[in-house]
Amino acid sequence: MPAPAAVPAPSFALAKIQPPRPRAGLVARPQLEEALGRALTEQRLTLLVAPAGYGKTSALGRQIRLLPEGPEGLALAWVSVDEDDQLPRFLACLATALEPYDLPWRVSPEALALLAQAEHGLRDVATELANALAGTEVWRGLIVLDDAHRLNDPRIFELLQALIERLPPRWGLVVASRVEPMLSLARLRAQGELAEFRQFDLRFNEAEVSALLDLNAGGARTDARELLERTDGWAAGLRLSLATRPGTARASVPTQRHLFDYLATEVLDELPAELREFLLRCSVLPEMTVARCGQVAETPHAARLLEDIERRGLFASVMEADEFTLRLHDLFRDFLEDRLQRDFPDELPRLLRRAAEHEPDLSRAVGYLARAGAWDEATVVLARRAQEQLGIGAGATLEQLLTLFPEDELARRPDLQLVKGLAAWPRYDWSTLLVAMQQAAEGFARMGRQRDAALTRANVCSGLWHAGRLAESTRELTALRAMPLDDAARAFVYYSSAWDEFVSARTEQVAPMFAEMLASLERVPVPMLWMQFPSHCVFVGLPGMQPLLDRFAHSAMRICGDAPTQLRAGVNHIRAWLALGAARLDEAGEWLQRCEEDCHWLGMPRILATELRLVRTLWLALRGEREACHATGRELVDDLRLHSPLSHRQVHESEVLFVHLRACWILRDDEALRRVDAELQRACNAYEWPGAPANRAFSRALVALADGRLDDARKLLQPIAEDVNRSLFYPATQARLMLADLELQQGRLDLAAITLQPWFDEVRDRREIGGALLAGPQVLSRLQSAPWGARLPAADHALLAHLSSVLGLQGQAVPSLSSARPAGAAGLSERETEVLARIAAGDSNKLIARAFDLSPHTVKRHVANILGKLGVDTRGQAAARWRELNA
Repeated sequence: MPAPAAVPAPSFALAKIQPPRPRAGLVARPQLEEALGRALTEQRLTLLVAPAGYGKTSALGRQIRLLPEGPEGLALAWVSVDEDDQLPRFLACLATALEPYDLPWRVSPEALALLAQAEHGLRDVATELANALAGTEVWRGLIVLDDAHRLNDPRIFELLQALIERLPPRWGLVVASRVEPMLSLARLRAQGELAEFRQFDLRFNEAEVSALLDLNAGGARTDARELLERTDGWAAGLRLSLATRPGTARASVPTQRHLFDYLATEVLDELPAELREFLLRCSVLPEMTVARCGQVAETPHAARLLEDIERRGLFASVMEADEFTLRLHDLFRDFLEDRLQRDFPDELPRLLRRAAEHEPDLSRAVGYLARAGAWDEATVVLARRAQEQLGIGAGATLEQLLTLFPEDELARRPDLQLVKGLAAWPRYDWSTLLVAMQQAAEGFARMGRQRDAALTRANVCSGLWHAGRLAESTRELTALRAMPLDDAARAFVYYSSAWDEFVSARTEQVAPMFAEMLASLERVPVPMLWMQFPSHCVFVGLPGMQPLLDRFAHSAMRICGDAPTQLRAGVNHIRAWLALGAARLDEAGEWLQRCEEDCHWLGMPRILATELRLVRTLWLALRGEREACHATGRELVDDLRLHSPLSHRQVHESEVLFVHLRACWILRDDEALRRVDAELQRACNAYEWPGAPANRAFSRALVALADGRLDDARKLLQPIAEDVNRSLFYPATQARLMLADLELQQGRLDLAAITLQPWFDEVRDRREIGGALLAGPQVLSRLQSAPWGARLPAADHALLAHLSSVLGLQGQAVPSLSSARPAGAAGLSERETEVLARIAAGDSNKLIARAFDLSPHTVKRHVANILGKLGVDTRGQAAARWRELNA
């Protein structure tokens, strides 16, 4: 099935990344402020851990405002945590909070969640974050997590732990929580890099209570010591006590929560009825704005009522937002929700539905509707945005949201089964996908949704290919192709059909299916549709595919532009394979460099990372880079074994081993060849695709050749060499050249010439020589130096000499694909030069985007390219280099 399209980061309430504005009437707390200010400016990690209502958020917000700006400014990334925050949303919030500081990202910040899914992904994300933070030119930077006790995704704490270890000296992490966060703190304590503020540190002392009473003087005076004893310096209790009539709650109250509810009842009951009911109805919202409250409470007076809430100081913080936004304290909001359910129980489902209507955050919207029991609406919202979530690596979020539905609702709703199947696809969990997609297809058919049923049936085929049921998938796709479908659906069906032909080793039929897919796509020049078809490199070299792939690449770049996307990386992979299949190794290396840059920028999506390792393993072998080749081959195999479900491993393990095995042959590493062959033979199972037995036989032939058992090798090579194709994935061409070499070694020169002739006839245009290079330098050297005489035309002999000379370069030092770029203006494209000039002029990314009519995403990519090519780490260093070059 197509890969999910890359889309912008998910929407969320911007109030999540806006610190609260300090309230009027706060008393000075010199002892706490001095210690907290010192921690914020000096420590790697600052913890504020205390129960609810101890003023953690207020203390932080006030102290951050009191920090000196310093000569280079203060950077603040504030994230208020919600219970349903998963890693993708947390990363999106953090990246957006850092946006004003123009971090020199080397990975797209929108792709961090995808990067987290790779091997060592969380560590890689932490490294990318730390490197980007190090490139900022600020006096002090702080990442603040407020309400961290709400975090339920353990991956976020893993990420934070890794980030703490890598934080640059000018940056600190601040965590406010009701409970101890799941972080390893012992080493930081021992190193003096941790500051902790607990309940005792945050409680008000008698002098501060007295100052608070003086500030709120009016009417009868309460005794400071008595109030301190009653509240134990608890900020929430102090505040409510001052808001109630003197003498209230003098009796002993068993817990702080009971005290809060008792006092809050007094406060709420004294409010005007309109304001009280407004507060109760709007308590379903984590953040309150005029628009959102007006929609939920259905009142035209939301602006006036919100201002009244702020004026009365009703446990609401004003957020630093462009739009007037209040956030209620958790204790007060919980209290209000309890009262709402008591006073207006019948209204709650309607309020939750209204809250979901205009909610940009998918997790919140589905959460509201789930609480309301509005399963129809929740299904529509989740299904509509599933592809978008997959595009930013949020498959785990989709799976978490599916758990909000009762089992019977999940089972009877095909849209939810479709989401379940889509969420399984990035993990290559074909067993889960197959069951979910079959249930979805059956459900759509019962509902008369024929187009949805057809698309889902095409998705079912991905599962069938991995369940050893290839004949079923072929019958299914044959039936689907006979249906009257629109071009978008038709493109998907024919794309699946092209894959079905490849999977079933019917290579002659791949091009006709691909041609129909391409014709359908070209009639719908919509970028988001084309983005769903990025992976075609396995079709390189198949009969009739080269002109189709060239056409696809040209159309894709014309329709979707030259921005870094999975589609562009897929096109560059095609070009790398085509160059490799034409013996243009330098050109292949250039395309690989671009592939690697895009793959890294996009967060190493697994489908791209796998394709990159496939071609890179062979390219490095052909260049004689033994260590790098074996390292990449091991990465390819280890990624599959360690991070794939059984349904994926049992089909594809032999394929990735076969690629590494062919590299071992090219390098003439006989020890590695025998080891990988043994692994390949053990990997045999009933679920492999039809090409696997021939690959396994070819592997045994290579070992026989390495052992000098030429007759055994001949018997194994002959049936494989009967086919003639240009594919780099099938071994027929390689087998034919190796068979001719074997015959040459046995003195059968005439027979060797006859063996080679069908291949020469096939490659007369010299544009595709197939897997000939994979025969390796020794084979090609012997073939080109043989005394062919009149047995081979001069042009054929010249081709052998050319291929041998291409591989004659092996053993020379070859720069790695990640080597440093030229540190001069010549290494920059015209657009990058223009962007660099703007950076040197002091323009932000936003201004640069506006000046050149570019997306912010594209500007970030240009900045990353510029820093890499100039070999610098910061925008300031890049600007200095520009001035040097133009002095």
